[in-house]
Amino acid sequence: MSRDLIRRSLLKSSGLAVAAPSLAPALAPALAPALAHAAATSTPMSAPPTVSGKMLVNRPRAYAVLEELKLDGLIALNPINVYYLTNTWPLMTKFRSDLPAFATFARDASQPSFLVTGGAEVFSFANRERELPEMITWGGAANWQDYINATPEKLKVEPTPARGRGWQPIATSTPTEREKAWLAAQEKYGSTSAPGPAWALAKAIQQSGFAKGRIAIDDMRIAYLLQQIGMDQITFVPGEQVFRKIRVVKTEPELELMRIAGRNNAEAAMATAKSIAPGMTYDEIEHRFLVECALRGNEVMGFLVGTVQGHFPEVVAKRNGRAFAIDAVSHFRQYHGDFGRSIVLGDPPKDLIAREKQHQAGHDAIYSVLKAGLKISEVRKIVLDAEIKAGMPEGLATCTPHGVGLEHGDNPSRMDVPFTMAEDIALEENMVITIDMPYIEIGGHVGHHEDLVRITKTGFEPLHEPGTALVVV
Repeated sequence: MSRDLIRRSLLKSSGLAVAAPSLAPALAPALAPALAHAAATSTPMSAPPTVSGKMLVNRPRAYAVLEELKLDGLIALNPINVYYLTNTWPLMTKFRSDLPAFATFARDASQPSFLVTGGAEVFSFANRERELPEMITWGGAANWQDYINATPEKLKVEPTPARGRGWQPIATSTPTEREKAWLAAQEKYGSTSAPGPAWALAKAIQQSGFAKGRIAIDDMRIAYLLQQIGMDQITFVPGEQVFRKIRVVKTEPELELMRIAGRNNAEAAMATAKSIAPGMTYDEIEHRFLVECALRGNEVMGFLVGTVQGHFPEVVAKRNGRAFAIDAVSHFRQYHGDFGRSIVLGDPPKDLIAREKQHQAGHDAIYSVLKAGLKISEVRKIVLDAEIKAGMPEGLATCTPHGVGLEHGDNPSRMDVPFTMAEDIALEENMVITIDMPYIEIGGHVGHHEDLVRITKTGFEPLHEPGTALVVV
């Protein structure tokens, strides 16, 4: 993509697609040079990366966690956990359906895992473009009128499935090989589809061998649906933290996606930072980040700039010698990158340089010793001690190490308290973490330093280009 095309795409996406001669009068004085600078520094879109498509789930860890917690299996409704177990982001998840799909996973390795979803997924499933589990589908109930105001006992009687003939080939055309696979899959799954989500999930549970087991679920609606149709011999256990306990150590297919996510996110954030000009608002800067992420194939989760959640103290970016922060989070195929830097427009003043040296002391201290075996609390203490020793006021120094993956905070919380309290876990090989190191001085400087890394036995692997915290624009 040429620079001119990028410039035009930026102008169009900003609602400013007008002929060049008439552009300047239509813009606020500060916005025209900012957009010109943004277009000049943009990165051409590259081809999407090739990935292996292998299953994401860490099976050995999942079996070990289920054994440790005396659980017979897992059932997922949260889309990220369905994706984790089945390698599938279903169509109805994209359309924000309230019950797009379920996934099952048995502790018994000889038992099958299932994707349980509506019939809309059949054609994509038949393409076999990635590793997949088995699938059970649901449709509708042919005798749905019999269930109007149904009694609890009636709800335990399985309805008659409504099974149509599906999409048909035209008589004058020979189906392609892919179309033949679609038709075969439609016949296979359409002829066995259940009369609704609960009945399809019940079938998967029975075939997975834990219809009387102790099951961790990530959404209590699962228990409601199954108990309503009479599956009352299962003990349901809240499972959000069980999934996080499994997911915190990444597989190689996950790391493949996280390397792409981390690199794309950091590059998009730096391109955005370098495009910031005096007079730009938060919305304009965030919009630039959206464009930069899209060019690279990432989707934006969140972008903070200024005094983080509060944005700019004076509404717009200013060349006033005060640093502000960026905190950028986006994902590639649901796996997140997380990146933060301190930004100053123009030459940094002496007090900012001094503050950033204190800030850098914490970064240097932890990354000189970071490796598997350190506990989260130890990571935090190393950073804070180094920053405070270097002169950072104790009330200003902040450090929040956290896992990153399918969630921005991809690490387990304690299961023995009724509120969110992060578990002080020891770092393990192939955990992906970021060490969040912001500082906020209301009326003064705001800084941030955050890098994404994979933990190894002897150190760490950066998942994007490393660098110092302070970026001078």
